[in-house]
Amino acid sequence: MARDFDREWLIHSANLSVIGSAADNNTTEGSSMKRYCILALASGLSLTGGPALADDLAAPTAGQQASQPAGDSGRSTGLLANSSFEFATGADYSIGRYGATLDTSVWSIPLDAKAQLGRLRLQASLPYEFIKGPGQLVGGVVILNARNNTVTSRSGVGDLNLSAAYLAVREQGALPSIELAGGVKVPTAPTSIGTGKADYALSANLYKSIAPKLTLLGSIGYSWLGSPAAYTLKNGVTASGGFNFRPVSSQNYGVSVAYRDPVAIGLTGQAVVSPYATFRFARRLGLTLYGTAGLNSASPRVGGGVRLSLFR
Repeated sequence: MARDFDREWLIHSANLSVIGSAADNNTTEGSSMKRYCILALASGLSLTGGPALADDLAAPTAGQQASQPAGDSGRSTGLLANSSFEFATGADYSIGRYGATLDTSVWSIPLDAKAQLGRLRLQASLPYEFIKGPGQLVGGVVILNARNNTVTSRSGVGDLNLSAAYLAVREQGALPSIELAGGVKVPTAPTSIGTGKADYALSANLYKSIAPKLTLLGSIGYSWLGSPAAYTLKNGVTASGGFNFRPVSSQNYGVSVAYRDPVAIGLTGQAVVSPYATFRFARRLGLTLYGTAGLNSASPRVGGGVRLSLFR
């Protein structure tokens, strides 16, 4: 994906949390307090979903709440019951050396769309990228091309990320909610920004409420990366975990930790920790804020972003 590897997941889990508030407006207060808004990692391509437009193929866009993820309040019986839609945009930023001696910075302005159709979630995200440095976007992470270690500035439309996820199991007793997801990166970016090849991913996402206002979430997935002519990329495992705290129906706070196997020979896996907060200002408007800190030298040093979401 043309984003830092856990950004989609984070935005997805955070923003989808906001969506849960919209559904709550149509339920009793008792039902509202039971709903937990979390749908993470829609695609392991970028350790996304979640968040997800959040990134989640989350994140980014992005959420949901109670013993079921949003869009499934327990009243629905058909595939299209309790449908909702979200459109979001904002800005993402990250900077890091990724094991090199020079920084690579990435600004991204995404256009995100999500449809929640009962248990089925469909997402699409298309960013406009601004990159400065020797790094290149590969599978949602930044790596260095050994043939080009010079600092350059380039910009353009990024890769189109598409994902689908289905809530296969609702939470019952000790059993968590289980969501099965898949995604594809369509290579719409020029090769100066992306690889020019398609990527694919599958993941399983789990959500478990442990208190009236607290939910644990996790994901495990695998991604297949298309290799350009200049270098060979490696397929690998993606994983994430975190929690979401919802003190009131209009606010969510959480932290996620995400990991991705090395995308090329000689590199180490990337790992980041990301706190986030979401706020619902009106029935149709939501705001997500997040930060990112790398846990090793192969990860972005720092980063952050904002999303403004419109619901209908």
